[in-house]
Amino acid sequence: MDEVISSVERGWGNNKRILYLVKWLDYLERKDWTEEPFNNFSIGGLEKLWEFHQRNPDTSRDYRLTDA
Repeated sequence: MDEVISSVERGWGNNKRILYLVKWLDYLERKDWTEEPFNNFSIGGLEKLWEFHQRNPDTSRDYRLTDA
């Protein structure tokens, strides 16, 4: 993974979840990036999520990412 580009809320009510747009290493074209749920991120990926939210504090955030 290269970086997290954005986050978006998908679904309604109890089915609402956050997806993160991931830019992959060596894949420069937008068509090759993917939207990934929080559960798909490993330890290194979670660090990228934190970096993304530090740069973009007002974007949608998965409830499991706390400020603590």
